[in-house]
Amino acid sequence: MARLARMRVCVLFVAVLGASVGRASAAEFLVSPDGKPSGDGSRARPWDLATALAHPASVRPGDTIWLLGGKYVGGFESRLKGAAAAPITVRQAPGMRATIDGVGEKNTLLTVSGEWTRYWGFEVMSSNPKRQAQTPGSAPPESNRGGVNATGSNLAFINLVVHDGSSGFGFWSSGEGGEIYGCIIYNNGWEAPDRGHGHAVYAQNRIGTKRLVDNVMFNQFCYGIHAYGSSRAFINGFHVEGNVSFNNGAAKSPTSLHPCILVGGGSPSERIEVIENYTYSTGYGAAAMQLGYGAANKDAVVKDNYFVGPTSIRKWEKVALTGNTFIGPGNPVSVDPPVADPRTSNVIISGRPRGVKVAVRPNAYEPGRAHVIVYNWDRRPAVDVDLSKVLKTGAKFKVASAQDFFGEPVLAGKYDGKPVRLPMKEYRAVPPVGKETYVPPATGPEFNVFVVLPGE
Repeated sequence: MARLARMRVCVLFVAVLGASVGRASAAEFLVSPDGKPSGDGSRARPWDLATALAHPASVRPGDTIWLLGGKYVGGFESRLKGAAAAPITVRQAPGMRATIDGVGEKNTLLTVSGEWTRYWGFEVMSSNPKRQAQTPGSAPPESNRGGVNATGSNLAFINLVVHDGSSGFGFWSSGEGGEIYGCIIYNNGWEAPDRGHGHAVYAQNRIGTKRLVDNVMFNQFCYGIHAYGSSRAFINGFHVEGNVSFNNGAAKSPTSLHPCILVGGGSPSERIEVIENYTYSTGYGAAAMQLGYGAANKDAVVKDNYFVGPTSIRKWEKVALTGNTFIGPGNPVSVDPPVADPRTSNVIISGRPRGVKVAVRPNAYEPGRAHVIVYNWDRRPAVDVDLSKVLKTGAKFKVASAQDFFGEPVLAGKYDGKPVRLPMKEYRAVPPVGKETYVPPATGPEFNVFVVLPGE
C-alpha cells in the first residue's frame, strides 16, 4: 500500500513540479489539516502533520512531503533525517497557503531536530492575542507564544513566513551548520515590565558555519539578528549575507528600537562574515550593527554592507572592513580598538544622503522570486527597478510589500523586459496579533522592501 501511495502522489504532482523531482527514486507524500495518523500520505489518505514529521518508515532521503493548504493548529516536532546528497523536503503545496498556528503552545510552534531536511515556503505563527508578561526577563513563566527552534544539524529553512511567536527562529549550537534563507520574519516577541523581548533570529553556533542569508526581518519586539550568548555559549562561524533588517523593537512602540544586527557575547567569537546586508530605522535611531559585545574576539569580515544607523565594531583582533556604506548622524561607525580604518575603503555619510539606492536579490531556490530593497532618499513617488536578472520576458509576475506579504499586491503584470516602476508609498507593517489598534511606524516613501513573485 505504501509503495502504491508513493506512485500515486508522484503522478499527481509530476505535471506541475516535474523539474523538482530529479531522481526516479524520489517520492512525494501529502499532509492535510484533516489528515490522519492512519493515512499513508496519498491524496486519498493524507497524513496529519505530526505523523509526517515523526518520520514514517516510508519516507526516505530525497523525498518530499507536501503541506496542503489550511491551518495546522498546535505545536509540532520534526525528527526527519535526510542525507547530505538527498535531503528530505517539507514544503507548502503549489498555489496554497499552509499555516502552522501554535495558539496556546508554550516554547514551541515548530521544534526541529533530525538532520539534512529542508522546510520550505509555509507560514508559522501564533494567533494567541496575549502580548504582555507580568514578569521581567527573557523567560517569563506566563509566556506561551512559542517559536521555531532548530536543534538538529544541517537544516534549511527556506522562504518561510514566521510571525507573532515569542521569537522567529532559535538556531542553536546543538546542531551543526544549517541555513535560514529568504524568510520573512516579523512581529515576534512580547512586552514585559523591563522592555520588549523576542528577536527575529536568536542564534548560537559551535561547529561549522550557520548561514543567515536574504531574510527580511522587521518589527520584532526586540532585536533583528541576535547571535549572542553568555560566557558558556558559542558564537562562532556565522555567514550573514543579503539580509534586510529594519525597525526591530517597533512592535512594542515606535521609540523602542533595537539593533538590527548583533553578533557577539560573553565568549570569544571567530569566523564571522557580514556581507551585503541592509538596515534601516525610522529616524535612524537604532543601531545598524553591533559587532562584538563583552568578550575579546578573533576575526571578522565586514564587506559591502549598506548600514543606516550607528555601527560599532569592538574587541576584535582582526577585521577586514571594505566596501561598506555607513550612514547616520555624527560619526556613524566606530572601531575599537582601531584594527581597521573605516575611512580607507568605505563610504561614510554623516546625515541624510541624496539620490536612490536599489538592491535586487534574486532568490536562490525559486526562479522568478526576489527581494528588492529601495532607499528612496529623494522621496520620489515611484522608482524604476531593473528585474531582468529575475524575470524572463513574457513572464507573469506580482510584487508584494514585504511589510504586508499576504495583502493585495503592489502591482502585477507581464514582464516586458523594461524597468518596473514600483510605487514608493507609505507602506506600513501589519500590526502584531493582540495589538490590532497599534499603528507601526511607516518607512515609505524613504525606504521600502518588496518581494517579487511569479504571477498566476
